[in-house]
Amino acid sequence: MFCEGGKRVLLTSDFRVQSSESDLPSWQQVPIISGRTARRMLEADAGLIEVSLDLGRTTASISVEDEGLVLPGGARLKKAALAEAFSEPEDCIELRGGECRKVYAYSQAERKYYKLYQPFEGRAPTLIINNATMHAIVGKDPWQDEADKVATLPRRRGECLDTCCGLGYSAQLLAEAGLSRITTCEVDRNVLEMAAVNPWSEGLFGRPHIAIVNADVRDFVTECPAGRFSCVFHDPPTVYQAGELYSEELYHEFARVLAGGGVLYHYVGAPGRRIGRDYARGVIRRMRTAGFAKVRRVTGGVLGILGG
Repeated sequence: MFCEGGKRVLLTSDFRVQSSESDLPSWQQVPIISGRTARRMLEADAGLIEVSLDLGRTTASISVEDEGLVLPGGARLKKAALAEAFSEPEDCIELRGGECRKVYAYSQAERKYYKLYQPFEGRAPTLIINNATMHAIVGKDPWQDEADKVATLPRRRGECLDTCCGLGYSAQLLAEAGLSRITTCEVDRNVLEMAAVNPWSEGLFGRPHIAIVNADVRDFVTECPAGRFSCVFHDPPTVYQAGELYSEELYHEFARVLAGGGVLYHYVGAPGRRIGRDYARGVIRRMRTAGFAKVRRVTGGVLGILGG
């Protein structure tokens, strides 16, 4: 990793499925502020002000001086450096070692760029990958978006396969909903690196009942024994971005690893609605072919019960 133009840049090569948790990124508790908070800090008069250094989860007092800022613990920042570190109010800025950097990454191997983006002040950020947001952010914040999806589950016990970890909001909410163990897959290590500095992802790391697997869920699920899970929570990118995660072949694998009466939640969203396309209809048909007898539309997608 190196810094380029005030941004966090990850140069990654092709990577394989990680089999050891020690190979995964670990949680890093560093101050992260929004562009809005940065603007408040820069415009404040000299003295103490209350701000959030973790994107709205808590507040802390900082000291404003003529040319700089003093954080809790004594770390000092130059106002000029902070002003150069962001351009938009939704940007997220990492304050580490006296330096200010936008939380941004670029992967040459994946040919993707990633950044944390906070659409609503004081609420959980989303992740943007190549200009596509990973959560619905119209009329709700990303945490609420995931909470609404988890709330559709009629059964909340046993082990759950969370197929697309992302920033880990769904894994945390599934654990809070009562599922005893969450196995969450993330194919892109860069996404896990972003989660490791996101204050709202803290609960994803270091919890004994949440296991992170750095793997494509299509590969991981083929290695799982039949009937292992009581629930599959499938929240992939849209069909335009990841059509391979909407295949009948994958639904058959989900049916195989679910116990009898197991539940599959499948996010679909509404891509194509402006031109009259209904992708959920095809998802419902393929899920029924794969063995999900009770299939219905729910918030954001489709819910199926195996052999019900």
